[in-house]
Amino acid sequence: MKRLLLLLWVALAACEAPLVPIAPSDLAYSLSGYLDASADTQWVRVEPFGISAVAVADLEGELPADVFLGLPDGSRVPMTQDVRSFVTGPAHLFWTTEDVAPGRAYRIEVEGHDGDRAVATVEVPDVDALDIELVDGVIHCPTAVLVGGVEFLVDVQSRYTDPRTGQSFRFSKAESFTEVLSGSTRASIYFGDDAALMDVPLLPWQAGVSMEVFVAVGTDDWLTPSELSLEGALSHAGLGRIEGGVGFVGGVVTRRFPFVPGVGKFPTPYTDEPFEPCLAP
Repeated sequence: MKRLLLLLWVALAACEAPLVPIAPSDLAYSLSGYLDASADTQWVRVEPFGISAVAVADLEGELPADVFLGLPDGSRVPMTQDVRSFVTGPAHLFWTTEDVAPGRAYRIEVEGHDGDRAVATVEVPDVDALDIELVDGVIHCPTAVLVGGVEFLVDVQSRYTDPRTGQSFRFSKAESFTEVLSGSTRASIYFGDDAALMDVPLLPWQAGVSMEVFVAVGTDDWLTPSELSLEGALSHAGLGRIEGGVGFVGGVVTRRFPFVPGVGKFPTPYTDEPFEPCLAP
C-alpha cells in the first residue's frame, strides 16, 4: 500500500478546517490527454501517482509499465512509449496510429511491471449532427464561430503560423463562449487582439501569417476548466473516470477551417461617419 496524496478536503467555511495531505491509497497512475477521432496519431501521458513513492532517478528513463489502447471489440493495441524532457522534468508519453472512430468507446489500460494497474474509459462523441459556421464581421468586429449539434464544446482556437520564422501561435477562445438562441455555442475571434499578442501588423493582409480556426467537441463528461485543478482531479478519482488512478482522458472530434478576418468599410478622419455595428448572428 503506497502512502499517496488522496484528497484535499474543502472546508465548508474557507480556511477553517485542516488539510489531510497524506492517506493510504491504491491509486497508482496519473493519466492525461485525449483521443482525437480526426487525428492520425493518438497520444496520452502516464505518470506514477505520488512522486514520493518513486525514486526520481527512475523517472528519467522509461516508465516501467505497458500501455494499451482498448478497442470497442475488446481487443488491445500496444502503445509506444516516448520519454521527453521538460523544465518540470520528464514526461512519459504513449502513442499509437490506431484509428479512433466517432461515437465509440475506448480504453487506456496501464499495466505496471510491479502489478499496478489503471484503466480509463474514453467516450468519443458522435458528430452526425455537428454544425459549425464561421460568420465574419467587418474589420473591427470579431469573427463568430457557431457550433451546434454536439454534447459539449471543448475548445475553439485561432491558430497562426509565421512562414518567415516557422513559429506557431494558438489562442483559446473558451472564455468567449456564449449560448445563442439557436441552441448553439458561440465563440468570438478578434484578429486585432491576436495580432497584438503575436507582435505582427494589425491588418490581416499585412500580417504575413497563415490563419486557421480549430474546433474541438466532446461528450458531456468532459471536465470544465474549474475542475482541472489538483483538487478537481482528485475529487473525480473515485467517480469511475479512471480505475486505479487519477486525471482525465477525454475523447474529441476536431475540425479545422481557413480563417480570413472580415473586411468592411472604414470610416475616415474627414467625416463623422461611425463604424458599422458588430452584428450578433
